[in-house]
Amino acid sequence: MRACIERWLSECKSLFVLPVILLLIVGGWLWLSSSAPDTQERDLQRMQAQWKKLLPLRATLQNARRDDVPTQVFSPVDIPVRRAALVAWRPMGGGGEMQLSVDWQAVPVLFSWFARCGMGVTAFSIRPEKQALLLTVQLEAEDAQ
Repeated sequence: MRACIERWLSECKSLFVLPVILLLIVGGWLWLSSSAPDTQERDLQRMQAQWKKLLPLRATLQNARRDDVPTQVFSPVDIPVRRAALVAWRPMGGGGEMQLSVDWQAVPVLFSWFARCGMGVTAFSIRPEKQALLLTVQLEAEDAQ
């Protein structure tokens, strides 16, 4: 019997190697497919737990923004920013195009003022002109539909 097995193994090595390789491939595939859903399920549960923590914070933050931040009335004629002067105003729908002569330090303050007034900046450009900068801003009211 032993001689028969040895003869079969020595003569047909390719026939022996092929089933072993197939067995290893099937075993590896079964192992990977069984472990992947577990990790996906754990990741899903972890993300759901994070969202459950974040949603109350988001609602609180939105309520705080509505209640605590005093909104200002937007008036292109009365700009409360120092070193910013109105050059031109072209109203369009719920916003318009504004050209201002500004110093560089006034630009961030001006954008903050737009935000406090509920005006969204959709586009802007800055170019030098004489002693100041010419700021062209496309504005749109945030509550405009």
